[in-house]
Amino acid sequence: MTESYRKIAYSAVLVGVGVALGYALALVPNVELVSFVCVFSGALLGKFWGGVDGALIFGLYSLLSPFGMPPVPLFITQIICGAVMGISGAVVRKKLTSPLYAALTGVLLTLFYDIATNAAGYFSFPTAQTFFVYLLGGITFAAVHIISNGVLFAVLFPVVLPRLDRKPG
Repeated sequence: MTESYRKIAYSAVLVGVGVALGYALALVPNVELVSFVCVFSGALLGKFWGGVDGALIFGLYSLLSPFGMPPVPLFITQIICGAVMGISGAVVRKKLTSPLYAALTGVLLTLFYDIATNAAGYFSFPTAQTFFVYLLGGITFAAVHIISNGVLFAVLFPVVLPRLDRKPG
C-alpha cells in the first residue's frame, strides 16, 4: 500500500473513532475524547490530515448529534476548532510525550475551543446578558472540560505516542 493510501485509511479510521468516542461519552457532561483524537490525528498524520480529520470529526459529530444539530455559526466554529486541534497535534507532536506539555496542550486547546464555541453560542442564542456574564454562566462546565482534557492528554499522549515510533520486529 502506498503512503498516501495508508494515510487515507488511517484518516478514515481516526474520524470514525473520534465520532464514536464522542457518542460513547455523550452522557458524561464536558468529558470527551474527541479533542484527543483530533490532536492525535495531527500527531500521527501531519498538519494536512490532522486538520482534515479534526474538521470532519467535529463536523460529523455535531451534524449527527443525538441532541440535534447546532446553529450554523456554532457548527462552523466547532469545525474550525477541530481543524485547529488537528493541526496543533502535528505542530507539537514531539513535545506531547511529556505529561506536563501534553496537559498544557489539552488545557490551552480546550480553553480556545470553549471560548470560541461560547462566543458562537452567544451570537446564535441572543440574550439580554452581556458577553462576559454569558461566559461566566458556563464557567463551571468549561472548567470541567478544560481540566478533564488536561488530565486525559497528560495520561494518554505519553503512553500512546512513544509506541508509534517503534519499529516492528
